[in-house]
Formats: sequence, C-alpha cells, structure tokens
Amino acid sequence: MHPMKRRFLIVVLGLGTVLGYSGGFLSMRCHARARRAHFEQHVAKVCADAALDSARK
Repeated sequence: MHPMKRRFLIVVLGLGTVLGYSGGFLSMRCHARARRAHFEQHVAKVCADAALDSARK
C-alpha cells in the first residue's frame, strides 16, 4: 500500500473512532438527563399522593 494512502486511512479511521465515542458519550448524557427528570417527576407524584392521603385521614 502506498504510504500516503496508508496515512490517510489511519487518519480517517482515527477520526471516525473519536467522533463515534464522542457521539456515544453525548447520547448517554442526554439519556441521563431524561432519566433524572422522570425520577424527579415520580418522586413528586409519590409525595403529592402521600400528602393527599394524609389529609383525607
């Protein structure tokens, strides 16, 4: 293989690896925010239900 083709191939594959990992980490970060927001809504609902139940008794 010609040295320039080999060097170009190494650069392209390295760039693809870096971009792939960074995209994966960004995706995980986004999903973590959504999971945290869902948990906060769940806790708020449980607390509100408990407060309403104690007021009825």
